[in-house]
Amino acid sequence: MMIFVIAAPSPASAHAQLEWTRPVQSAVVSTSPSQVVLHFGEPVEIDFGSLRVIGPNGQRVDSGGTHHPPGDSHAVAIALPPHLPDGTYVVAWRVISADSHPVHGAFVFSVGSAAGASKANALATSISHESGSTAVGVLYWFIRFAAFVGLLFLVGLATTVILVWREGGASRRVGTLLWLSWGTLLASTLLGIAIQGVYAAALPLTDIVRPSLINEVLHTHFGKIELLRLALLLGFIPVVLGLQGRFGRDSTRWLWLVPVEIVLAVGLLLTPGLAGHASTGSDPLVGIFLDLLHLAASAMWLGGLALLGTLLVRPQRDHNRPHDTLHIALSVSALAFTAVLVVVGSGVVQSIRQVGSLFALFHTVYGRTLLVKIGFVVVLIGLGAISRRVLMGRFGIRRPSVKAAGKPGAVEVRGAPVFASGPATKTSDAEGDLLIALRTREDDPTGTIRRLRRSVLAEIAVALIVLAVTALLVNAVPAKQAAGQPFTYSVSAVGVQVNALIDPARAGPGNQFHFYVLGKLGQPQAIPELDASIALPAQSLGPLSIPLVVAGPGHYLADNVDIPVAGTWILTITVRTSAIDEQQVSTPLPIP
Repeated sequence: MMIFVIAAPSPASAHAQLEWTRPVQSAVVSTSPSQVVLHFGEPVEIDFGSLRVIGPNGQRVDSGGTHHPPGDSHAVAIALPPHLPDGTYVVAWRVISADSHPVHGAFVFSVGSAAGASKANALATSISHESGSTAVGVLYWFIRFAAFVGLLFLVGLATTVILVWREGGASRRVGTLLWLSWGTLLASTLLGIAIQGVYAAALPLTDIVRPSLINEVLHTHFGKIELLRLALLLGFIPVVLGLQGRFGRDSTRWLWLVPVEIVLAVGLLLTPGLAGHASTGSDPLVGIFLDLLHLAASAMWLGGLALLGTLLVRPQRDHNRPHDTLHIALSVSALAFTAVLVVVGSGVVQSIRQVGSLFALFHTVYGRTLLVKIGFVVVLIGLGAISRRVLMGRFGIRRPSVKAAGKPGAVEVRGAPVFASGPATKTSDAEGDLLIALRTREDDPTGTIRRLRRSVLAEIAVALIVLAVTALLVNAVPAKQAAGQPFTYSVSAVGVQVNALIDPARAGPGNQFHFYVLGKLGQPQAIPELDASIALPAQSLGPLSIPLVVAGPGHYLADNVDIPVAGTWILTITVRTSAIDEQQVSTPLPIP
């Protein structure tokens, strides 16, 4: 005998899925259970979580002490006192998933009879739809965004300096940007530890400074990854100082500086994936590797933009500005071009893993957010193409053939002759070579470099928007999982409540259709007739009748139903409680 409740597992913004419970959700058991057990599809943490069992009188009846059953990190349990009174009980749960996000929900079970089921269902629904503080959510997103900015610009700029312009680390602008990125990542990591406690426990923002919460965070998987990042950041201090030449300008310093920077950079780039979506799923090692590859290429792309930005902003007196700006710009452009290819390739593969289908791409929050990110990345690539065309010749740089080399009017830049129309214009500072190289027959050279500057700054601005959208993605349920949730629907018709459950609600065979009919007191109620059918108007399919059989009092079941194709189907339910009382209701049924 079952009393189905729509509030059963309803993740708030997380990855872990509730697979089964004991007692079974909505079951009416004849004997009082000794404990409640919930089992999830991945390891979960209970540091900020809890299980509560609420009795028919609205008071907690559990014995406290939420724990993992021996040897099972996927499950959580709580003990119950012996001989629970008859009635319906609400189990409210909250755990932390492997990707560091909280998961919560509620369900009901009954002992002896389903008395009070209607009231219990309402309470379970209310608990499942509870949300945390909006202020905490906004701050949590901003801290994630700042962490991405600090991480990618720090690693990207440091690596680009090593690969392209080693003397540039001593530049005042480059040094300032390195320390600013380092400080941003440090601050966002410390604030991330503080915000995680109130975010995971659904507490108000005013509790962010509670020492007990911070201590609890440090004992979680997320907290340990954040501590690792802090240690790596401390190790990065000598790298930044070495790039600035604080340990001397001897070329031998690169013998230790380069390998140390590589190891620390890889470690820092691993931290988001180790505490996020990449570390979950069926192939976590593949996910972490793809995440590392994606972040490393993104860092190189953004680091190159940052380096170009320090060269193209308005001149200032800086003895470390280069004398061969064009060569550096061309090297950065080549590096960025390779990085873009890796970013796009790894992003596509990772998106396929997290989305899985076109339906999930367009019908889930994660999928729609990903589409927004893809749109801005396309804009970013377009801006990068404009900058590259400026450097490579559309706006002035022309590489003649070997025969043309040495002709009057050619300017030699690192052995590559570049034509300039007319005499070179004398400029102050180190912009001279770039202005000469960018001159064309039609354009004023100052205007050309101004367009290049605007293009690069626009790229940086759009890149920041992409990182802001990425910070939203890490909080969303991956589209493949969100689309794979069972379909549930509840409706009142002719004096009874009909609850529908379709699992897994996907195209193809193997779908189970469950319909539960409840009376006014929440008890299972048999009725003379309950029929169901599905139709897909967009493709003129159906209606297809669902072959229901009676599986128990008030429980109607169709097993192994084949839904031919994906799409937004229409589920129609016909309810008849007497010879004259009949009602038909319909609802959209999305099938990925």
